[in-house]
Amino acid sequence: MPFAVLIATVAVAGCSSAEGADSGDGTVGTPSIVIPRTPTAVLKPATDCSQSTEPLEPESQMDGVRLDASTDPTHTSLLLQNTGSLSVIVVPDASFASRLVTAPYANPTDQASKAALNAVTNSGPLGPDRGLPAYVPATQVFIVPPQWAVCALTDDIREAAGVRYLRDKVSSAEYFVAKGLADQLLSRFQSNKARPTLIRCVKNTLQLLRAHPDLADVELYAEILGAESTCRAGYKELLGHDERATERTGTTVLNVLERTPRLLETTRLFEALAHA
Repeated sequence: MPFAVLIATVAVAGCSSAEGADSGDGTVGTPSIVIPRTPTAVLKPATDCSQSTEPLEPESQMDGVRLDASTDPTHTSLLLQNTGSLSVIVVPDASFASRLVTAPYANPTDQASKAALNAVTNSGPLGPDRGLPAYVPATQVFIVPPQWAVCALTDDIREAAGVRYLRDKVSSAEYFVAKGLADQLLSRFQSNKARPTLIRCVKNTLQLLRAHPDLADVELYAEILGAESTCRAGYKELLGHDERATERTGTTVLNVLERTPRLLETTRLFEALAHA
């Protein structure tokens, strides 16, 4: 008998035996059916916050601050969107299980907002007076003004993403000044040309706040844009030393700044977690 036929015969015989197996009491057994199992998908940590669509309770533990929070199904991402009125500074959780990355899909896209934040973040390192732990790397310190967002990720599926954050008076004032000026200057100049002026005005804001921490908001802004300030000298030079254009720009920006939210003191660090 050919080999292939022999295998077929044995197979048929085996099937017939299974189907007609006698249990010994005269009952013919029913053949068992094996259903193959689909392998369970292996969960992986999120690689960004673009899938962080599961809403969490907003973070709002102090005046002027509201951070809308969301996560993904693995809870290894945490997207925080600043929908409050003042800037916050965000750093990783205390154990550094999470790392911070940008969230361009959740950020403003207008040139003035981008130029303003660029000036704030590139005006120099944050000093120890900002209430941040000294051991946090500069690359993991994110200034998040109103309408901006930040993304926290953990690379371990067993760890929920988390951050620490504080309300920051200095970066709030810096961003308001830079944004007010950017709205005026970028209608006439490319952002790369206006950038040195915006950075100068951000630095001027920091210097005045350090020298006069109790200065009222309106007085602070008037000093920054005043005739003797380094900020005014910067945008005057950018405007070709046109006195009328300089005066008009300063007045317009000051009127805008007088309507910005009231500056509040810097707070201690608070924690936020992508709750599992």
